[in-house]
Amino acid sequence: MSDLVPFLLVGAVAIQIPIGIVMYFDAKRLDLKDPEVYWLGVVIPAAGFVVILYYFAERRNLPKKTEEDPSKNASR
Repeated sequence: MSDLVPFLLVGAVAIQIPIGIVMYFDAKRLDLKDPEVYWLGVVIPAAGFVVILYYFAERRNLPKKTEEDPSKNASR
């Protein structure tokens, strides 16, 4: 049983890295703000699957680079 745990972790990372690469390029294509955040969130073992589900569920609603930051307008 103890031999199964490292095998599952390596398997999870092997699945998450290609998905993270796809998500990074998709975020750049959609011109999202900070596409690196999604890549870094995905490559975390086990927790990355939550980031994958969130990204694909909300990818059209994520903040874009071209949107104005409301906090910048408040200080003017």
